[in-house]
Amino acid sequence: MRSESVGSLDNGDVEASKLALNRDEGIAPADERQLRTSGLWSKVNSQLSVEGHGVAPLTEEERTDARFLQCFTLWIGMNGTISAFSTGTLGPLLYGLSFRDTALCIVFFNIFSCAMPAYFAVFGPRLGMRQMAIARYSYGLLGAILPAFLNLVTFIGFCAVNAIAAGQVLAAVNPGSISLNVGIVIIAVISMIISFCGYRILHACERWAWIPVIFSFILLAGFGGRHLGAATAYQPGPATSANILSWASLVIGFSLSWCGCSADFNTYMHRSVSSLKIFFYTFAGLYLPCALIQTLGAAFAAAAMSGEVLTWETAFNEGSVGGLMAEALKPLHGFGKVLLIIFALGMISNNAPTVYAFSLSIQVVFPFLAALPRFLFPVVATAIYLPIAIVGATHFASALSNFLGLIGYWSSIFAAVFLTEHFVFRRNSFGAYHIPSWNSIKSLPPGIAALFSSFCGVAMVVLGMDQVWWRGPIAKLIGGEDEYGGDVAIWLGMAVAALVYLPTRLAERKVFGR
Repeated sequence: MRSESVGSLDNGDVEASKLALNRDEGIAPADERQLRTSGLWSKVNSQLSVEGHGVAPLTEEERTDARFLQCFTLWIGMNGTISAFSTGTLGPLLYGLSFRDTALCIVFFNIFSCAMPAYFAVFGPRLGMRQMAIARYSYGLLGAILPAFLNLVTFIGFCAVNAIAAGQVLAAVNPGSISLNVGIVIIAVISMIISFCGYRILHACERWAWIPVIFSFILLAGFGGRHLGAATAYQPGPATSANILSWASLVIGFSLSWCGCSADFNTYMHRSVSSLKIFFYTFAGLYLPCALIQTLGAAFAAAAMSGEVLTWETAFNEGSVGGLMAEALKPLHGFGKVLLIIFALGMISNNAPTVYAFSLSIQVVFPFLAALPRFLFPVVATAIYLPIAIVGATHFASALSNFLGLIGYWSSIFAAVFLTEHFVFRRNSFGAYHIPSWNSIKSLPPGIAALFSSFCGVAMVVLGMDQVWWRGPIAKLIGGEDEYGGDVAIWLGMAVAALVYLPTRLAERKVFGR
């Protein structure tokens, strides 16, 4: 078997053999069309290290990457950002929770929400398939369009709120010199360029990009530490079950949403790479920044809202997260501004992989796009989320809160169906996935059971959710007369989707035989 680097996987020397292999194994007629038009794409790939391969499964010749350590560096880069810091501020800011209660939720609920996408990441090397392509083995060829579409909405939303957070920080470097909108555009364009290049360049950038950002957070904690003691002085009152549950749903939504694309970043890895190593390195890369940086954000917000640090309170009220960070770093003078720029540019480490995953999911939503090279779609994603970010920048905190809650709902339902299929009906065996059938409507499950179970889960989400624009009756029962209802939508949606999927999938297999 020929061994090649990831950057040269699709060059012209192997196109004929790949086409023959795909035809023999029944892989991706759409990908065959892409290969037939590969003259231009292979030149772009071989000369510029741009990945053109889309959603189709990868052949054994392509899966040569064995650097499992990059599971850690990718995920710590993606999550060790001011987006995690901003999320942590929402506990005291929106839910009136003390620093202690906010931090406890962050530490414990992140264990669950980070473990889920860490397990999903294992599917990439074992199957050589993208996450939404694997979803077809439960949702079917047409049914998988639903979770893939929700994936696209999630990615666009994440990129928008990330760009806003980065733009706020850039605008705080020299107030008046760089506008919020200009900062958003800078982040969006650089993220697009990296995601355009694809797997190899993406991992190369993520391998080192997290180091200066984490170092900057350490300095932020160190120089902000002189006032962080005030965080314990913020005592808004005893925590209620309603507030805790609603805050927990936001914490879970932040990292659980990665379930829709975890495998996308590992598909070029060789199948012999240890699944345990992939899981634990991915989990560490997710959990450590989420738990630590969200807790740091909660501490800063609680200190600012305590009333004991007036400069922080003013900065937080007037400049949001960016203004608060800028105020904390003032003792460093010019170097503090450098750190702010690093924080802002660090958001690229989150947006670039997100846009990369968008370029794969869109080919599941619109299968005919699989005939086009993957690197065209980051441009599409950027064109969509950039104006959304500019328009939504004035309502960042409420937009982030509502968005995180919603994506957690659908992610929990998708995870429940996906894992029930894997553990119950495929008996935790990756060999039970017949890869050549990935694009065959006649060989894949019809998806009726998955869709019906998902809609049942959605019904329970509506009953148990607590958002500004809707509070379900179950949430009202938990919240009582409190300002917030008890948001239990994630747990209800996941439980009901899994329970309904068991009998309906059994019936589906009996009727259709697949």
